[in-house]
Amino acid sequence: MSDDEFNVEFEPQDTIDKVKYAIEKMGHKYVQLEADYCFYDNLKKTRPDLVLNRAEGLGGESRESHIPAFCEMLGVPYVGSGVMANAIGLDKPTTKMILEYHGLKTSPFQVFYSISDPIRPGLKFPLILKPSHEGSSIGINWDNVVHDEEKLRVKLREMLETYDQPILCEEFIDGREFSVGLYGNFSSGREPSILPILEVDFSKFPKELGNVLGQKAKTIFDSSKNYLCPAPISEELRARIEKEAKRAFRVLNCKDWARIDYRMNKANELFFLEVNTLPGIDYNVEHDELSFYPMMWYAAGMDFNDMIQKVVEAALERYATM
Repeated sequence: MSDDEFNVEFEPQDTIDKVKYAIEKMGHKYVQLEADYCFYDNLKKTRPDLVLNRAEGLGGESRESHIPAFCEMLGVPYVGSGVMANAIGLDKPTTKMILEYHGLKTSPFQVFYSISDPIRPGLKFPLILKPSHEGSSIGINWDNVVHDEEKLRVKLREMLETYDQPILCEEFIDGREFSVGLYGNFSSGREPSILPILEVDFSKFPKELGNVLGQKAKTIFDSSKNYLCPAPISEELRARIEKEAKRAFRVLNCKDWARIDYRMNKANELFFLEVNTLPGIDYNVEHDELSFYPMMWYAAGMDFNDMIQKVVEAALERYATM
């Protein structure tokens, strides 16, 4: 994986400044700790009342679990999902296996560990190949969709060599794509709240990108005009998507906030796509650089400060009931 690919996951300074402003507006003191190799020692010295984790980690397939793990070692409360949930969220095959076990629908799949692994019987083309342990659509574009075994083997070889990790192969669901933002928790009879559902408008992207929200679509050709929020869907479909998202949130043991994506096929069946336990929060209206999660808050009539406040409050309430 190239440095440019890895860097798309890092938070820009503008977003960090907005987080600082939002926290200070709530009346809290803000201290920034760099998520580097000195983080553990600095956290031990500082011992904040609450950590708002925005770190993607420095490497490894469970990198998004690094900061939560240090916080738990030192008994420091933090915002967001725990060590296990973050690790699972960055492991696409494991996430799918857990959801399948609990009866939630996800596209049929298999995992390739080598170029010679046989295709699982019953798996139907077209198939889409994805790195198993990446986020931000890293390594995913329209040419990842393959229609026969010859093309699958060519793409599989390329991806195994590039990403040095198992490759997820799943049946490609050609249809509408939705993203669901949640905040809050399951506790004391309460449930997470759901933000306005976002739909990807594939007609706004160049045709060569196809019906896949891949890395090029999210970076080179990204624009808020490519997304519909709130999504133009029926009340019945909205309720169905929300129900599925809450079930996935609970089964995957998400905390405080998350974003969950779905695909819907021509028969209107919903398929879980992936979960983001550490949703992007870039919010630069002037340059039209908005992550899905804050875009949903904006559609709900709230702003960046409201988002940070509600999520922090969710974490504080969670710790108060422990």
